[in-house]
Amino acid sequence: MSEIEYRIDTQTLENYGAHCESGKFVDGKAYWKFKGGSTYIVSGVDRVQDAVAFIASIITTNNIHYKEYVSEFDEATSEPEFDYIKLNVNSYMKADEEERAKMMCNWVPGDKHADWYGVKNG
Repeated sequence: MSEIEYRIDTQTLENYGAHCESGKFVDGKAYWKFKGGSTYIVSGVDRVQDAVAFIASIITTNNIHYKEYVSEFDEATSEPEFDYIKLNVNSYMKADEEERAKMMCNWVPGDKHADWYGVKNG
């Protein structure tokens, strides 16, 4: 039996009002725009809740300029359409800071990428 993998998607927001103003709602200077996000395929945990908590613990950002948060999650039942990062919780937790940074930059081409560039996954 293969290990269960979970797909965790994130969403980012950028506050254009904080570029040259306060960016605060109280001042009427907040101007948030949805930006991209990332997809993570997580293994090494038994429940989707644990996969969500793991990704939230390493990527959640919340400040006046930028926010990133978990937006969707489920069991990974097919290859993601777009590029993603594959992480094993146990390997990540045992890694030092430099190895973790490399893991976070190890993008895997999704199906659309593979179609566009003739890259085959698997």
